[in-house]
This record gives sequence, C-alpha cells and structure tokens, in this order.
Amino acid sequence: MEETPLLVMEESTSEADYMAVKSFKDVKFVLRIETVKLWKIAAPMALSSLFNFLTISSLNIYAGHLGDIVLSSISLYFGVISAIYFTLLVGMSSALATLCGQAYGAGQIQSTGIYVQRSWIVLVMTCIILLPTHIYATEILKFLGQDKEIANLAGKYAMQAIPTMFSYAIVFPIQRFLQAQSKVNVIMFMSLVSLILQNLLLYIFIYAMELGTTGLAMANNITCWFSLLLCMLLVGARKVGVLQYLWLVHHADAWSQYCYKVRGQAKIRY
Repeated sequence: MEETPLLVMEESTSEADYMAVKSFKDVKFVLRIETVKLWKIAAPMALSSLFNFLTISSLNIYAGHLGDIVLSSISLYFGVISAIYFTLLVGMSSALATLCGQAYGAGQIQSTGIYVQRSWIVLVMTCIILLPTHIYATEILKFLGQDKEIANLAGKYAMQAIPTMFSYAIVFPIQRFLQAQSKVNVIMFMSLVSLILQNLLLYIFIYAMELGTTGLAMANNITCWFSLLLCMLLVGARKVGVLQYLWLVHHADAWSQYCYKVRGQAKIRY
C-alpha cells in the first residue's frame, strides 16, 4: 500500500506546501526539510558576517604592529567616525532588502532594478552629506577630549579612508538585492575574497613597503572597491537578477527593458 505523499503541489503556487502533520515521522520529515532550507541561507550569511568582522579586525591587528599610538588612532576612527556612516548606510540599505524581497516575490524583477538605482543615489548623497565628519575628524575628536596626537593621526586616516565610505554606498544595495533573491553564496564568496585580499595587501604595504597608516587606508580602499568590482563581475557572469543589465549599459535594451519599464506603466525616458 502506497503512502500519501507529505508534500502536495498547489496549482496557484510555485512551491510545494505541507499537508497536516499527523505523526512523529511527519514531524521529523518537516523538521529535516526546513532545517536544510534554513541553513542553506543562514550558514553563508553567518560566514559572511564573520569574514566581514575579520576584515575590519585585520586592520586593527596590523595597526597594533605599528605602535600603540597608531592602534589607538585607528580604533578611535572605527569607533567614532566610521561608526557614524557605517550604521547609517547599513540601516538605510536594510530598507532595500524589504522592497526588493517584495518586488522579487511578486515577480516584478524590473522594480528591483529601480529600487537599487534609487538606493545608490540616496546613499551616495548621504555620504556626501557626511563628508564633514571625515574632513573635520581631527577637530571633532579634539572637541570630544581625545589626545591631540591620537586625534591628528585618526583625522589623517579619516581623510584617506573616504573612498571606502563611498564604496559601501554602492556595495550595500547590491548585497541587499542579492540577499532578497537568496543569492547568499555570492555574498559569502565576496566577503571571503575581501578578507584574503586585504590581509595580502596589508602585509605588502606594512611590512614590504612600510607605508604606515597610509598603507592601512590603501589596503582597505583597494579591498572595498575590488569587492564591488568582483560583485558586478559575478552578477554579470552568472546572470544573477537584473544587475547585469545595470552594468552592461551598452546593451541596446538594457535600460528600456529592465530598469525603467514597469508592468502597466509607460517607459521613462530622459
């Protein structure tokens, strides 16, 4: 006698749904299936967060090799100046995850491209508004009562780290876009490559070229922008979502077909 399958496919949905659980065997089956689904998404995101944390920590580690003053200055920058723009950009880009998730779930893939473009504009404008926190970082830290030598060095590093801030304004929306489509392996791979590349550059700039705090800033800037370039290459090569059409702007139908055309609405032209 054949058993009734636990999963049934509804005609109105694209995914199977569960029937009523009537036995412990059914409970184990559902638990196993849902656990696998959960960890396929959660594990890469957890590893991505770990790699990002280690990437930032590596800067502090190499700063410690340059002396106590440098370590204090870099730690002060990340604890005060960097925290201002980083938390704002993360919070603002988080809204994109909801918007892209809703649009992608509804099958309106064109709308996700529009949301990403708008997010880029908003976050870049936010970075421009926050530029004084980097330009006048020394004065801000001295006003907060920090040691003069430490504040001066932290302010110098803040000026050199401005490109990093703008790279986050571009890469955060792309990450939220990919996360909304459960393309978490791409995000994890980007984080891992950034970790490896930054430590390699730090070793070269700090030990081989002896660039000091300038080497720290250069390694971080190069790593962040390379991560962005890598993300765009992966998106274009693997055809993940519509970002390939945002990138390949020479494509004849790129902007008209995907970015500015929404179902039921007219095309927006310049």
